[in-house]
Amino acid sequence: MQRRRFIKTASGLLLSGSALGKIAHAQDLTMPGESCRPTVRLTSGPYFTLDSMRRSDIREDRAGVPLKLRFSVLDDFHCTPIEGATVDLWHADADGIYSGVVNEIFNNTTLQLSGEKVDTRDRPSFLRGHQVSDSQGQVEFTTIYPGWYSGRLPHIHVRALMPGAQDWSAFMTQLFVPPAMDRVVYAEEPYRGRGFYPMTLERDLVLRGDAETLSKLTIPMTQTANGLDGQLVLAI
Repeated sequence: MQRRRFIKTASGLLLSGSALGKIAHAQDLTMPGESCRPTVRLTSGPYFTLDSMRRSDIREDRAGVPLKLRFSVLDDFHCTPIEGATVDLWHADADGIYSGVVNEIFNNTTLQLSGEKVDTRDRPSFLRGHQVSDSQGQVEFTTIYPGWYSGRLPHIHVRALMPGAQDWSAFMTQLFVPPAMDRVVYAEEPYRGRGFYPMTLERDLVLRGDAETLSKLTIPMTQTANGLDGQLVLAI
């Protein structure tokens, strides 16, 4: 696939190129008969924090390709919208770093801890936030395309808590981005300096080769005038 260039504008980074549009539209935004099948759960990982702000735009000062995410939270039994669910979102920045934690760095080759750490506890909130679902069960976030880090394919963490439920019962999963989109995004600034990620599905420390789960949890994306747009049903 030919590399497509990004165009800088006053409002941020915009995507161009018909090939990228074809990649995006190849993703099926509708899943007839599948919309209420329970969304696959995955571990929350080590970098969840309980004090995210209620907000839609979670970017703060993080540079990257703009990404708008829309989720529909559904009751997986009745297939009806869930109003009042608290949906948390968090992910790494373009350098593969999370806010508000001590980031442990893995060796790309051995997938063992390298001993290097990046402490961002003095910057607790970039690329973190939560929203409460409306009467249609919908929430919307504005963020950036996630960066990668060693040991993992690029991903976005999601946590959803039913209204009135206890924290221990929260739904947790991780969502992935279309691999073909990675090839385009990571060839451009501010991602380009780190190159393309060295991970494969087989080496991912959570998925460990599970192609079916990866497929179910990949966010369909389309090109827009302002970047990328993704939407997914969370059936919980």
